[in-house]
Amino acid sequence: MIQMSNTNRVLMVMASVALFGLVGCKQAPKAGAVDTAPVPAALTAEQAPAVDPSLPIPLNVGLLPLRGNVNAKVTIVEFSDYECPFCSRVEPTIDQILKDYPNDVRVAFVNNPLPFHKNAMPAAKAAVAAQRQGKFWEMHKELFANQKQLNEAFYKETAKKLGLDLARFEADMNSQETADFIAKGMKDGAAYGVQGTPGFLINGVLFVGAQPIAAFKKEVDAALARANKVASEKNLSGEDLYRELVKTAPKPAPEPEEAAPAGRVLVDVGNAPVLGDVNAPVTIVEFTDFECPFCSRGNTTLHQLLDANPGKARVIFKHYPLPFHKNAKLAHQAAEAAKIQGKFWEMYDLIFANQKAMSRDDLIGYAKQIGLDEAKFVADLDSDAVIKAVEAGIAEGSKAGVRGTPHFFFNGTLLSGAQPLPAFQAALDKELEVAKDPKYAGLTGNALYEKIVKDNAAPAPAPKAPAAPIVIDTTGAPFRGAADAPVTIVQFSEFQCPFCSRVEPTLDELLKSYEGKVKIVFKQMPLPFHNNAQKAAEASLFAHANGKFWELHKLMFANQGALDVENLKKYATEVGLDAAALEAALTSNQYEAAVKADVEAAQKAGISGTPTFVINGKLLVGAQPIDAFKKAVDEALAAAAK
Repeated sequence: MIQMSNTNRVLMVMASVALFGLVGCKQAPKAGAVDTAPVPAALTAEQAPAVDPSLPIPLNVGLLPLRGNVNAKVTIVEFSDYECPFCSRVEPTIDQILKDYPNDVRVAFVNNPLPFHKNAMPAAKAAVAAQRQGKFWEMHKELFANQKQLNEAFYKETAKKLGLDLARFEADMNSQETADFIAKGMKDGAAYGVQGTPGFLINGVLFVGAQPIAAFKKEVDAALARANKVASEKNLSGEDLYRELVKTAPKPAPEPEEAAPAGRVLVDVGNAPVLGDVNAPVTIVEFTDFECPFCSRGNTTLHQLLDANPGKARVIFKHYPLPFHKNAKLAHQAAEAAKIQGKFWEMYDLIFANQKAMSRDDLIGYAKQIGLDEAKFVADLDSDAVIKAVEAGIAEGSKAGVRGTPHFFFNGTLLSGAQPLPAFQAALDKELEVAKDPKYAGLTGNALYEKIVKDNAAPAPAPKAPAAPIVIDTTGAPFRGAADAPVTIVQFSEFQCPFCSRVEPTLDELLKSYEGKVKIVFKQMPLPFHNNAQKAAEASLFAHANGKFWELHKLMFANQGALDVENLKKYATEVGLDAAALEAALTSNQYEAAVKADVEAAQKAGISGTPTFVINGKLLVGAQPIDAFKKAVDEALAAAAK
């Protein structure tokens, strides 16, 4: 087994959100300029951005400590903890971003004290108290520079050094108002998906961890491009622009929900990488995907759990790259190749820290960075042994009932998804109680794990009656393939969903492979968090009514990032439709009811996401590989032949 002490790992500490803000009283930098002094000046009340009390705190940067150009088009809201070492490490990166984008970026700071950092909450309160006297950034600098000296005496000494009114400082630091506002910030921030530190909202887009400056710049550049586009299209600026950007920020797809299986699931530990004490009473088997953003968050929470519970749990890593993540499988092969040279966890950390840079060259670069023999790594990367190891993990996961990531088994009991730390802690506490049973005395590690799982194995399930076929009315819907084909695939899809786009070539290939035997019917299912999906769906039905559905369908999937009404009109013109008539149809909501009918049909069938397919009455969910589709089609053909 490969094992590594959790205290030596590079990890991003994550938890719940906290923030507070009052305007300071020092002179602010002039508009368009960044304060490049070691300690930025505070804003006066007159210079602070406008505040709307009806909106959550992340939308009210006028309440927060702020540096950079007050009128910048890119707002980075930073959620941080003064006792978190990774928060300290990211500060120079933020300073550099402000220098490199002097007119385009402003940074608002949000206190986010983590519950397992005993000094974090008092330090956050000290920062708030200093902020009330216009010395937030000075206190901020001292707190990060002295993370190992955080205590009440230090806060008072620093307040004196900064020339604060000490009586007022202590009163503010210990006031109920301060505590209440921090609590409100935690609730408001959580609504935007921020789960810990360091975490960032870049014009409303979640960005997690103390990542390298290149990763920050990539996000800032994307945010600036979007801001310029929205500012031009909607004639917005200032806080109106910022709030519109946050409101329309792209959101990650929701995590799949899975029902917990009865009993417990035994997964063979084998020679899988192990993190934590190998003799710990609780074994957590983790099925993960390096390209899945929820896996990154789930792993971060696992690391928190191990830090807060030393010696009580161990994590067993299992490969489970999802088929629609194009870089995932190679990244898993890279981790497995690094494992051969004893550097699995180092590679694991680098891949998760750089989820948007997982090409072959990137992975080879990480191998060099952690000191691997490059030639051996490259040779192992595509070797049969490494590929089989990754595929074995997928097979184990499928056997265990894993259908999505992240997926965890606590001594065989399922915990699905990137849930918050309290959920992980509750699962651990429950299993620690089970392990205390006298019948497990003297057992540790694998022996204890296997005994607990086997003692609580699920009873054999009763035979299930065959599921009733799902019937979808396809009358008048656009279709391709043979009208009288024995197999009908009803496709619930939407034009802004990247997974819907990825599955299109698979469907094209199916039509070629089963010519005359398959018909594909398109049904609309725009998801509410994709802001252009509804109008794109309506536009496609306008095209269908005018004999150009598949032509417009192709153009919209090819341009998923540009599906606003103006672009829809442009695509309509390109395929020979009347753009003015399309605009009139969209303005009058002519096809809204038809889209709604498709969505209701999906909901009635138990369909909640895209892409989802009904193949002769049976569900197939997701952008699965062509072999999965072929298996379903072959079964449908065999049933039809009977």
